Amino acid sequence: MLRLGHIPYLNCEPFFAHLRGFDLRRLTPRELGRAMAAETVEAGLLSLVDFLTLEEALTPLPFGIATPGPARSVLLFSNRPLAELGGGVIGVTNETSTSVELLKILLARRYEAVPRAWVGPDEPSDAVLLIGDEAIRVLNSGSHFAHLADLGSEWAHWTGLPCVFARWAVRTSVPEAERLALWRALNEALDQGLSSLPVIARRRRDTGWSEAEVLVYLRGFTYRLGAEEEKAIAEFMRLRGFLENGSC
Repeated sequence: MLRLGHIPYLNCEPFFAHLRGFDLRRLTPRELGRAMAAETVEAGLLSLVDFLTLEEALTPLPFGIATPGPARSVLLFSNRPLAELGGGVIGVTNETSTSVELLKILLARRYEAVPRAWVGPDEPSDAVLLIGDEAIRVLNSGSHFAHLADLGSEWAHWTGLPCVFARWAVRTSVPEAERLALWRALNEALDQGLSSLPVIARRRRDTGWSEAEVLVYLRGFTYRLGAEEEKAIAEFMRLRGFLENGSC
């Protein structure tokens, strides 16, 4: 039985609500990346950065988490506008691999604002990056920060491309028949999940959203990756390369 990373975020529910026949391991995105690197899981919905890091050992699948507009759960809560965060301190959730890289790209390349320090989410800061259900709960509880930036919207408005946060992949060492079986199972589970979004919305009220708000949220994502998402991944890699080379 294949060991799969199971990210318990609301926006992953369309994949997992009907997925059966696998050993599901409950992991945050960052934990999943580490588990895949350590070979303690064979497949999962990997954070895009972790997928790119481990790409040589993986077979990508045409499924993921992307959005052409607001993500609504990848949020920077800030005391300053993004353009004024140069020299500031930014707190970052310990659950993210991709969102922090996306924020670094946006600050350096779009706003030419380079923070002086990146710290943990509970340390004093000028802004804090939260993702997933935690970001939704903080948003719904009322934040004391003056500004809110949705990184999905920021990316889409800047590049004209969807924002890809994660993609499914399976270790290439897994026999081809099992990889094909996983593809079929995910495809079927996703079909069932997307056709039962109202059921998911009724069950997943734990973020503080109403059923209607959960439906709007889930319908804002693209779960099958196509040509536009592949272009977006390539652009993310290109822009990330500037940061790795130390240029703005």
